[in-house]
Amino acid sequence: METQNALAFIAISVLAMCFGWGIRGSAIGGEKGAMLPGAIMGILCVWYTGSELLMENVFLFAGACALGYFYGGMEPYGSTMGLVLSHDSDRYNPSLGYLALAFKGSIWSGLGAGFLGVSFSAMSGKVYKWYDFVIFFALVPLLQEIGYRIFNTPYDPANGKMPKVCFSKESREEWGRNLVIVASLLIMMAIRRDIFGIIMWIGGALAGSVGWVVAITFYDKQLHPLKNGKRMFGKLDEYDVIDGWKIMEFTQGCFNGFGIACAFVLGWPIAAGNLEQAEAAGKLWYMLPEKVDTVLSWVFCAIIIFTIFLFIIPYRKNGNKITRAFGEVDMNLVEVLERPCYMVAPLALIMLGSTTMAGIICCFTMYYVIAQHDGLERYFDYKGIKFIRAFLIILGAVILAIQAIRGYTLWETWIFYCVGYVLFDLVAFARPKTIKENREKSKSFKEFLIAFGGNLTVLPFFYILMAVLLVFGYVNFR
Repeated sequence: METQNALAFIAISVLAMCFGWGIRGSAIGGEKGAMLPGAIMGILCVWYTGSELLMENVFLFAGACALGYFYGGMEPYGSTMGLVLSHDSDRYNPSLGYLALAFKGSIWSGLGAGFLGVSFSAMSGKVYKWYDFVIFFALVPLLQEIGYRIFNTPYDPANGKMPKVCFSKESREEWGRNLVIVASLLIMMAIRRDIFGIIMWIGGALAGSVGWVVAITFYDKQLHPLKNGKRMFGKLDEYDVIDGWKIMEFTQGCFNGFGIACAFVLGWPIAAGNLEQAEAAGKLWYMLPEKVDTVLSWVFCAIIIFTIFLFIIPYRKNGNKITRAFGEVDMNLVEVLERPCYMVAPLALIMLGSTTMAGIICCFTMYYVIAQHDGLERYFDYKGIKFIRAFLIILGAVILAIQAIRGYTLWETWIFYCVGYVLFDLVAFARPKTIKENREKSKSFKEFLIAFGGNLTVLPFFYILMAVLLVFGYVNFR
């Protein structure tokens, strides 16, 4: 297999992950937001291989990386950042903060890259057996609960009962859930001698660790005056149109793209060797019969769609028989119940070669998660929110119908990744109410622009990256 230029691959990976991670920190956030940069990275790795067979099945690898990154999104890190950023607080402890963020970053990115590496090894049919994934993912909920109980409990700050290793007293941490998954994944890779998967995990873990340290340093320097009393970005900081948080997100994305791309280039000869037989046969390893694949994939798609019902309950202002029966809903509990619907069965099906499930995750689900987020949360107080939600539901139904009838091409999917999420963000930025308020409190056009804060510099940067990625996709994915 003749690969693409390695330097070009690394460069576009840095730009694409900068964009994807920045969108994650701007448009949606959390575990669902992390799926976008994961899918983008999976697509680029397949592009690098130059394999027509892998390109025909690109969503398998994009879906694996997307759901792999979903795991890390469960880790709260806002309070941990305060250890570095809150200079005037009693909890200011930069050494602990840097260590904690490097630790959490290695877990998050390591899992995304690790699952991506495993997907390449799995599709060869030479490294793993079908029951490896059945057993592994069946144990995931139990393993996560064990990890949480061991590492993140007890949590009772009022009575001084805290975990032995604790990076935050203000918020409950969950990194123990992912730590045991990392250990379990490495054990499975070691047993099956998946050297490529291990290389990918190392690349992702290092990228996430170093990326967090560098990113939080940039944010810290931007947030506070330098030793000479000046600000890092001069007048732009004085006008408050630089968003340090976004700079942090962009930086993390760059490091993720660089680290994973380098690991992929380094380990690809091993993966290519494993895939030689599949390339010769013109067919990847599929454990699931086509009919079983289709039925199971759409069943779990329906379960994913049903999870929105859990989120609707807290947003019903007046209530009804159903919402009153539930009473007060703990949103943290809702999220915990929702997580397995994404990261257990769907990812297991993808590892077993389910092209149907992979397509659903990479196409319809990518729309569904941001529509759910914005329709229920971000646009909640918009005038005409009922009509907005109706539109999002109808559009989702159309996207789902096309998904079921013919699916989506890589080029169509790439357009949505590059443009769709930015459009959702633009709706929030260009809200008529916000524009009117900014105009009323501004005496000049300059003040009017400054009133938009960090968005004034962040959005143009998004548009530049979006244009570059669209040109890249137009040339390579049509």
